[in-house]
Amino acid sequence: MAHPSEPSTTLITVRNRRRLLIWMVAVCWPLTPASFALGIYLLARFDVESRLLLGALLYSPMLGAVFGTVALIVGRNLLTYDVGRQQIRSVINCPPWREGDRLEYSIYRGRLELVRASGRRRSVVGNSFLMDKDSWAAFVDVFLAHHHPRAGRADPSSVVAESAVKVGIRWRFFTGFMLVGLAMELLNVLFWLDTPDNYDPFGPLPFAGLAYILFGLLPLILRPVLIYEDGRVSLKSLGRSAREFPSAGYERLEYSVYWGCLFEVRADGKRRRVARGWARDQDTWKAFVDRFLEDLRPVAPASAEAES
Repeated sequence: MAHPSEPSTTLITVRNRRRLLIWMVAVCWPLTPASFALGIYLLARFDVESRLLLGALLYSPMLGAVFGTVALIVGRNLLTYDVGRQQIRSVINCPPWREGDRLEYSIYRGRLELVRASGRRRSVVGNSFLMDKDSWAAFVDVFLAHHHPRAGRADPSSVVAESAVKVGIRWRFFTGFMLVGLAMELLNVLFWLDTPDNYDPFGPLPFAGLAYILFGLLPLILRPVLIYEDGRVSLKSLGRSAREFPSAGYERLEYSVYWGCLFEVRADGKRRRVARGWARDQDTWKAFVDRFLEDLRPVAPASAEAES
């Protein structure tokens, strides 16, 4: 992100899960010619004309192999943080730097963000399944030690001050996905009507459109609302009674600033996700996180307060 002019002594690196990528490459590259051979055999032997099936057979292993190979070539270190200068270099998703920009870590989304002078936020890098969890957690801890941990918090004037915090979904986000899916289905119909003899109406395009529609429509229909009141968390969806958390078999709730998610935790340490920050209305989600973390802070004994 920046180019230091002096030598640095302390660097923190966020690594990728190299073993997972090696396994992906080792499995997908041999599967690529095998999938091509299977696709040709099905086409010749059984006269299979489904473009969706053939596309999945022909291209899925190849895409996985190419993705894993590129990730290995890019390098082991996805992100480097210079502690002395508080500067960051990242090999992925780096928007161009402009005067007045600054970097902030959002504990609400579990990602590093570039904040423009206008206040607009763009993701630089966030936690993912390809990222080494320990090195990511170490980077976040150090970065938050140098920067304000509540960067990007909700505007208090936009959140109603009530005893209960109710967090809905990002309805515009999911509506957008649904509309994109509907547009894809409309294009599929138009292509089919224009060239009915040469176009397969059951190919990848309608399948992808259906996936977009379901991804956007289901949250809009179910409307899951996360409710936090008096230290208790519940989740209410349309047509279902409210579910209390932690549920049976789990003993406590934890919020991960590394993932931007709320988890319920069992006695043996195993966790299950309750709510994700990226899918929730951002203002009320930030208000919930602030209050939840505030309630977890230990209360100083009265004797200690009197001595101070």
